[in-house]
Amino acid sequence: MPKFDRSAVNGAALCLCLLCVVSAGHAATEPLPDPLTLEHALTLAAEADPRLQQVQADVDLARAGVMEAEARDGVNVWIEGRARWIEPADSSPDQSNDDHKLSLFARKSLYDFGRSNAQQAAAAAELAGREQLYLDGGQQRRLEVMQRYFDVLRADLEFARDDEAMAVAYVTLDRLRSRRELGQVSDLDILTMESEYQQSRQNRFASEARMRVARAQLAIVLNRPGMLPANLVRPELPQLARVLPDYEMLLNKALAENPRLLALRKRVEAAQQRLDGAYAGRRPRLSGELEASNYSRDLGSNDKLRAGVYLEVPLYDGGTTNSAVARQQAELYRSQAQLTEAERSLRQAVLEQWTELNNLRIERERTVVQRNYRDLYLDRSRAAYEMEVQADLGDAMVRLSEAQLDEANVRFATALAWERMDALTGGPLPPAETAQQ
Repeated sequence: MPKFDRSAVNGAALCLCLLCVVSAGHAATEPLPDPLTLEHALTLAAEADPRLQQVQADVDLARAGVMEAEARDGVNVWIEGRARWIEPADSSPDQSNDDHKLSLFARKSLYDFGRSNAQQAAAAAELAGREQLYLDGGQQRRLEVMQRYFDVLRADLEFARDDEAMAVAYVTLDRLRSRRELGQVSDLDILTMESEYQQSRQNRFASEARMRVARAQLAIVLNRPGMLPANLVRPELPQLARVLPDYEMLLNKALAENPRLLALRKRVEAAQQRLDGAYAGRRPRLSGELEASNYSRDLGSNDKLRAGVYLEVPLYDGGTTNSAVARQQAELYRSQAQLTEAERSLRQAVLEQWTELNNLRIERERTVVQRNYRDLYLDRSRAAYEMEVQADLGDAMVRLSEAQLDEANVRFATALAWERMDALTGGPLPPAETAQQ
């Protein structure tokens, strides 16, 4: 019968554990796909993020506050025990020295004249406000991912433009050097072109550095620090087909559904409820209590079961209630002021986004015409170059790259402006209008 090798089994188990740990680590840091799409990047935005985790912690704390407020109005059950030695009186029917007691209590608040209701309503309003802030945090994270994604695409286009500009400058400088050997140009012309080439070379290397920085920032936002995406797919951007409604329609929707505004309104509601609860400190409290006890000494005055109703009427608390009311009144005033300020800021923000979207619509029309013109101009320059009539093909390619970059910048800005508008208005607008042509 073969001998059982325990060390080999332990080693295999250790290897299996290490493999599981490594696999879990790889699963937690799944590499970015190549190429990376905007849709996939937005799905990664739903992963754990430090800022969203902080907001989620606030939601959890508010939920715990709701549980705590409800618990104050619940049934409390506890046990009390007593162990003591006594010297009984001569007249006591029980002359034993042990005077032990074990009691079971149950108490519940029956009516506190609105105190517990105010506390529970305040906690519920606080929770609802925190949940609205979490929704707003998710929208802001989506905006950040889109911004970083567009930054990478913009950096790639800038590098393509600067790379072509450097190549054109180098070719031009090389031709001038050849002509100088024939005595057709001066040293000043060579130095002038040399300066232009060095400037274009510097621009090209700066653009290359921005490509890496933009990719590093995108990787960090996607919780993949160090995993720089190589290739990105240029998105279709359905936001560009949306029609801009009237400002008043957008403003009304924002005032009704903006998450931050809703959160502040819930904060005002919670402050008002806490103020009502502070006023209730002057009111009586009615509670019921049950007690079951067991005694070591048998005395006629020891009750084994008790049930009672207790009424507490505050007469004087040394100013505790007044200070609580003053504090909650100040909190209410501050919350109301914050809400008023937020409404004013929201009106201005919606107007600015509405104006920006209007301007970007006109800007898009200009960039489309400019790009079509540069495209046709490149075709003409290419034909003229083939016929050796003129040699501005390289410059035409640079100008086309600039037009493409300009158009992409406007497209990206339009998409982000719509996303910011959706964040301000609490979500996408209803598709009541026809698509923009």
